[in-house]
Amino acid sequence: MRKCRLWVAVVVLAMTTAACSGGGLYGRGKHQANGPAINITSDTPTPTPSASGGTSTLVPSASPTASKHRGPAPTPVTSVPGIPKNYKPPTGYAIPNLFTAAENTIGITKTKITLCIHAALSLSAVFGVDKGDLNVWWDYVNHELGGIYGRQINVVYADDNYGNTAGDVQKAYKTCQKANPFIMLGGIGFDQIPQMRVYAEQDHQLYIHHIASEDFSKRYSFSFFPSVESAGRIAGQWVATHHSGQNIGIVYRNSENWEPGHKTFKQALAAHHVTAVADIPVTKDQSVYSTQIRALQAKQAQVVFLWENALSAIEIIRQAKQQGFTPTWLVFPFNLETDKIGDAMVNPNPTEGIAMWPAYRPGDTSGSYSSYANEIRFFERVHAEYGTGNTDDITWMTWLGWRQMWKLLLDCGPNCTRNKIVGLMQGNIEKPIIGDCGFDFKRNGHVGGFFANIFKAYMKQSKASWENVATCKSGF
Repeated sequence: MRKCRLWVAVVVLAMTTAACSGGGLYGRGKHQANGPAINITSDTPTPTPSASGGTSTLVPSASPTASKHRGPAPTPVTSVPGIPKNYKPPTGYAIPNLFTAAENTIGITKTKITLCIHAALSLSAVFGVDKGDLNVWWDYVNHELGGIYGRQINVVYADDNYGNTAGDVQKAYKTCQKANPFIMLGGIGFDQIPQMRVYAEQDHQLYIHHIASEDFSKRYSFSFFPSVESAGRIAGQWVATHHSGQNIGIVYRNSENWEPGHKTFKQALAAHHVTAVADIPVTKDQSVYSTQIRALQAKQAQVVFLWENALSAIEIIRQAKQQGFTPTWLVFPFNLETDKIGDAMVNPNPTEGIAMWPAYRPGDTSGSYSSYANEIRFFERVHAEYGTGNTDDITWMTWLGWRQMWKLLLDCGPNCTRNKIVGLMQGNIEKPIIGDCGFDFKRNGHVGGFFANIFKAYMKQSKASWENVATCKSGF
């Protein structure tokens, strides 16, 4: 039985930066952010170069829905929480010459900035996400803030169908390529992002993506998230130190794009002199897991690292419960899991999660959510005004990602270029919208995230939810 799989958290991008040195990271020199201004003089987009030498033209936005809001006239940027009056973009950071003059301002004109993001949009209904809710932040920015420095933000959404059939990822890339984006962005997808990085490298697209395996050879690709390798390592350290003396089992996706995290998880266990009692592969689109569950039971696994996506995790935990197997699970935590499985996520052993985002429970600003209560209120108010008002962790993660992208574009200034965006990322200028995790591109120039959060499932008002139990951890 073939099963649709989706992580449609469109782009939770926590933006940051690291400095260049010498002749610039890419060996083509550098200039300073406070150097000569680069003027955008034309409202005609520059054609996007392609590997074949051809060009493509700008197409209208494929934004899921137009804004429903018909409110007051735009208000100044100072109406956004956390942005001081008379805000001035940062200066003094080094800017590499990664993009040529012809490539540097593709997708940005006097009146518009075009972004293109690929994600599994056709499967959004699996997570109960209204597609129109994905663009709420930009509806707010365009209507109430007048865009960014007078430029409207045009977001093109490309459906990669989670790469379920051959050609899905390439089709999504071609949609973005035709849009001539200033920045191309990648939503969750261990298997889609590596292929997209190849296309971005060929065509010199500025590509900022979600968590993926490491590949520092791709000069035009960047991520503010921890890599697959880092996620596996942090998870292994958490299990080894917080479940000492218990039997550890592993269920992992048998895939070259998932394997690096599986490998670093086991290395982290070994560093603490722990060996898993069971290490069991599963395949994409697998739907019956009884054999794997029996193997875990036979080895008396007490804690199981479930290195699979959310929909697979739901099936595995459900089937394990039916077979009388109830260990402590460690998963990628999504509200869909707690919504679908309910009490089994908490009893008899609370499920744990490793995440690159803060936990969210609709309408709740207490307890472990209190440190970012103001952001939750802001998010829910704007969603009620510009979207359906039905919020969940997917729209929450999307909101934070777009908020961070907005801040990056704001810091880039009125004369923003692709090279300046890269300079901001490689200068450690940007800070997270919420939290104090921070980023560090100095380590490799391409991946800035090295922190993760640990969640635990709990019951509140008869509803299973996730709460933060450890935040901004680079290791244990």
